[in-house]
Amino acid sequence: MNPAARADKTSPAPCYTRVDSAGAYREMLNALAPAGRLAVDIEADSLYHYFDKVCLIQVSTDSQTFILDPLAIGDLSGLAPIMQDEAVEKVFHAAVYDIGSLRRDYGFTFGNVFDTHTAAQLLGYPQLGLSALLEELLGVRHSKRRQRDDWSRRPLMEEQLEYAAMDTHHLLELRDLLEARLRSLDRLAWAREEFQYAADMEVQDKEFDPEGYRRIRGARDLAPAELSALRALFIMRDAFARKLDVPPFKVMNNSVLLDLAQDPPRSGPDLFKRPGVSFRVARNFAHTIVETIRKARQAPQVPPPPQTGNQWKPMAREAKARLERLRRWRAETAAELELPVGVVFPGTLLETIAQDPPGDLAALAGVAGMRRWRVREFGRELLAQLQAP
Repeated sequence: MNPAARADKTSPAPCYTRVDSAGAYREMLNALAPAGRLAVDIEADSLYHYFDKVCLIQVSTDSQTFILDPLAIGDLSGLAPIMQDEAVEKVFHAAVYDIGSLRRDYGFTFGNVFDTHTAAQLLGYPQLGLSALLEELLGVRHSKRRQRDDWSRRPLMEEQLEYAAMDTHHLLELRDLLEARLRSLDRLAWAREEFQYAADMEVQDKEFDPEGYRRIRGARDLAPAELSALRALFIMRDAFARKLDVPPFKVMNNSVLLDLAQDPPRSGPDLFKRPGVSFRVARNFAHTIVETIRKARQAPQVPPPPQTGNQWKPMAREAKARLERLRRWRAETAAELELPVGVVFPGTLLETIAQDPPGDLAALAGVAGMRRWRVREFGRELLAQLQAP
């Protein structure tokens, strides 16, 4: 999988142009205008704020790298035509998050996308992070130490800007290597379909799911009064997170919620001694937390799980047999292609098909979530497995 060995060219800090004024922004747009392709990346603040936002946008051509500060510029409408232009390829690594964030914050739409993460996944590389791929394929070492920085804070340090520039500085070269490999294995069409899916994905507004407490590890083992307390704490935590403008896990993580539900504090001061409860949370919300738990445990009325259109049903014996045949076929196919089984066919799709087997290729193509490339590559083999005695 690794191409011919290359000299380790551990990269010095790349040259870049900082764009944090109206004049610099106009100059950047002029420089981007003739480019036929761009590498694009963002830095956001999701680890530090309840509603995250784009805090930096890195853009590289084949000869220049720009670091755009959207918090300083504000109006980025000048970039919209470039992002939409089908004649200009936009290269991302893990495109879904970046595209979704840029669409949410600036209303951008995207034409002609290449995703190096997806390309590497379809080639079977075991390590899909940008740093790992840069080192394996280009011999470039890219430090991860700034990954968890708060990119909304200003001023930014030089080391942060150098880190950000590295995210796109070598991305076009990486893209070319991956495309050549995709072509050699006749998988470029697979990748193109996945790229288009990422480009077209609709932005989902961030909404709080009050039923999310049911997914906390250990929730199923709680007594009714404890589960009621966990639900109340889960909802209360989201309200605190909004008020403090931090992600919910920075108020209290799930294990702390579970511990409080099972072993309630006797009084507000007890919370100052409870592991996982910060001084700020105890100081501001101790009384509310204690009262929330007390009331919930006194009236343990947890609503039943909401009914959805996709209620799980136990598989019939015939469906289980079909699923086992499909899994064996998938494992053999994945081994031949040197791909993870989930890349060949996601498990949820196999279960759907086993439960309600399609009769022909057209029906298979109509299964929700099905990609055309999977129908083309594997459709007839899969149908044969379904029809086997």
